[in-house]
Amino acid sequence: MREKELLVAVDGGGSGSRALVFDAEARVYASFEGPPLNYATLGREGFLRNIKALLKPALELCGGRAAGYVLSLAGVSAFMGEVEKLLESELGARVWLLTDIEAVYMAAARGNDAIVVSSGTGSFAYGRRKGRCARAGGWGYIFGDEGSAYWIGRELVRRALACYDGREECGELVNLLLQRLGASTVEEAVGKLYREYAAPNRTAELAKLACEAATLGCEAAVRVIEGAARELERMVSAVERKLGFEEPPTVHGTGGALLGCRPLAEALGKLVEAKGRVFRLSEAPALAGCVLHYLSLRGLEVEELERVNVEIPAPLQRVETS
Repeated sequence: MREKELLVAVDGGGSGSRALVFDAEARVYASFEGPPLNYATLGREGFLRNIKALLKPALELCGGRAAGYVLSLAGVSAFMGEVEKLLESELGARVWLLTDIEAVYMAAARGNDAIVVSSGTGSFAYGRRKGRCARAGGWGYIFGDEGSAYWIGRELVRRALACYDGREECGELVNLLLQRLGASTVEEAVGKLYREYAAPNRTAELAKLACEAATLGCEAAVRVIEGAARELERMVSAVERKLGFEEPPTVHGTGGALLGCRPLAEALGKLVEAKGRVFRLSEAPALAGCVLHYLSLRGLEVEELERVNVEIPAPLQRVETS
């Protein structure tokens, strides 16, 4: 494939990553899955180890060298200059670096004035209006990520433990948690949680239990889901105020937790639309946002970006680190 210059797009999150080989006309050749790429949590050495593992099969497809890299990375906003220099040095090619927030926005809104709210392992809202941008949330699981899968999973456990203590009434929540963890007692469950679910991506897996329990009518789980929706809507409102939208904006909802949990999507949709906004779910992946970002840098206008179809194929390979 060396007769055509190929580029590589990377979407690196806290739970995993994907790489995409494409060309300057947005034709896609292959995709690959790999390990997490959150720079803030992995540190320099762990990040380099993981990204090199992810890129290895992509570079083989490119004939050993890519013409450039467009990277959307979680946990990079505070380290943009540092990471960009590091990657250009290590990869030996031009690097265009954007945050995961910007990539998700481009994938969903394609440069239009709008707001994107995401609930995945983490959470954030981001918008653009008349050349200005603003964000809310996205501050990481220790100090933020309200309404995210991590937040939902943690809140579900917190409420279950409060129920066990007698501080709250939660019906079947404790039993549902024990069943999911394969534990016979709360003490055994807590041991498993601290040993096996301490990492943010593992805690985030418990959001699925919250969604399932809410669907079954568990009131405690419903309260957790509704609380997550309120937190996400607060982020949307914060971005709307910062940008001073004259008319209620279109809000695109995305992220694995939001797309995979109907009760959460419905609760958020009601809160968003109660203030006159339009709410739409977007399944457009961040990898598509990377490609669209590259095309925008080449001069494509919003109207042209709306017509670009970036199809993400199933991964050819799942890459693991040693």
